Amino acid sequence: MKLSQNTEQLLLRFFKSLELCQTLFLESHIGYVIARRNDGKFFVVNNAFVEMTGYSRKELLKLHYRDVVPKESVPWIRNVIMTKLENESATDVFDSRIVRKTGGVTWVQSRIYRIDDEYVLVKEIDITKAKVTEAELIRSLNLNKKELPSTITSTERSIARLVASGMSSKEIAHHVNLAPRTIDNHRSSVRRKLNVSNALALREALQSYKI
Repeated sequence: MKLSQNTEQLLLRFFKSLELCQTLFLESHIGYVIARRNDGKFFVVNNAFVEMTGYSRKELLKLHYRDVVPKESVPWIRNVIMTKLENESATDVFDSRIVRKTGGVTWVQSRIYRIDDEYVLVKEIDITKAKVTEAELIRSLNLNKKELPSTITSTERSIARLVASGMSSKEIAHHVNLAPRTIDNHRSSVRRKLNVSNALALREALQSYKI
C-alpha cells in the first residue's frame, strides 16, 4: 500500500521506522485508526478497520467517527469517553459498535489513546463472534428463568442487567451516562419490586430472572 508523504510523517511520529509501522500498524489484524481529536475525522485507517466497516479506505478518509457508530452512542463517546483524555493518556477499554456500510453491525472492544492536542489513536478489536456466543449462552440460560415483574420499567431492566453482571453503581453511571445517585435510586426501586431485603443480595436475586 503506497502512503502519501503526510501520512508517512504522521505515522513516523509513533514508530521508529516505516517498516515497523507497516508490520505493527497497517497490517495488524487489530483495527487501528488515527483521528482528529476534536471531531473524530479519520486521517489514517489500517486494513483491519477497513474490513470491519465495509467501507473503502478512500470512503473512510472522508468520514468522521460519528458516521460509523450508532447515533445514540455519539453523545456518550463525546461526553464521557473523550472527556477522560483531557487528563489521562488513554481511556478505559469499552465495548462499542460499528455500523457497517451495508447496515450490519460489528461489535468492537475499543480504547482511545491521546497522541497530542490534535490527534488520537484508536484501537479496535472485533468481538462480534464473542458477542454472538454470549447472546446464545444467555438465551440458553434464560430458558429456565422467570420473567421480571411487569412493574419494572425498561430503564430499570437495563440497569438490572448491568447490576447482574457485577457492575457497581459508579461503573453503571459511567456506562449509561447517568449520575451515580440516579443509578442507586433505580437499584432501590428494582430491589423493592423484587422484594429483596438488601442491596448486596440484589445481584444474586437477579440471576434467577430473564434480563
